[in-house]
Amino acid sequence: MRLAQDGDSKEYELLLSKCREILNNHLSYKVRDKEDREDLIQDILIGIHKARATYRREKPFAPWFFSIARYKTIDYIRRKGTRDRMVSTEMEGFAQEVKTSIEDKWEVQQGLESWLNVLEPRQRRILTMAKLEGKSVREISETTGLSESNVKVIVHRSLEKLKRFFSESERTIEGSKTSKK
Repeated sequence: MRLAQDGDSKEYELLLSKCREILNNHLSYKVRDKEDREDLIQDILIGIHKARATYRREKPFAPWFFSIARYKTIDYIRRKGTRDRMVSTEMEGFAQEVKTSIEDKWEVQQGLESWLNVLEPRQRRILTMAKLEGKSVREISETTGLSESNVKVIVHRSLEKLKRFFSESERTIEGSKTSKK
């Protein structure tokens, strides 16, 4: 990914090819329908492409990659409208099957932080306090000096910004499906 961010298109193509292979192997047990699996893999790869600027070079690639894959897979389950028992059970451990050490937890945290890099620093700080640290609106207000209503607005807008950023690939995929017909 580091070489791809530096503009090496061959390395980027190789990276996406390896990611596709990993996803196909991992998802073959979770998504039985081959066409659905291919659509999901494509959705994940587009998500990686759109979010590539959020990857921090000094951090491990795997947690960043698997966090995108996990959330795109959850979106797939929601879009399908069915909750295949095997898929939902397996998703609970997706990319976290062996995550037990402090270092592994740190890597997951770094994956979350790379997603939060989409936000401006103030949004990131307030959303982290609200959603990751579990602080109340009042506590955040007291800590930051902002009014409670302003804190609520910032949290709401931050979540909407993340939602828009990571759902753009869904619209892209939906558009490409209709253009194929």
